[in-house]
Amino acid sequence: MVEVKSIHLQNKAFIGMHLQLPTYPVYLITSTKTILTQQMFDIRYFQKERSIAVIITEYRYGFEALLHAPVIAMNEIARRRGVTTMMSGKEALLLCEAKKA
Repeated sequence: MVEVKSIHLQNKAFIGMHLQLPTYPVYLITSTKTILTQQMFDIRYFQKERSIAVIITEYRYGFEALLHAPVIAMNEIARRRGVTTMMSGKEALLLCEAKKA
């Protein structure tokens, strides 16, 4: 099963994607500037991505939980935009959306 949902935060629109895999459900919240996802992904996979901020949070179930989970890793673009560990996913997502690349 795949669920695609529109998520609105502070007058900004994001795409929420839920992939129901056999073992673990995957949740991502994306825009043209940022990917917010769970720790089931290794940040090293995203290090080659040079045009989009990638933020990884603790594993949580659901979009709301993903937004409230603490950040545990980010790529260099997100770091340059001010993202730090232990920020909430929502804080980091909105920070990356507000900053220019």
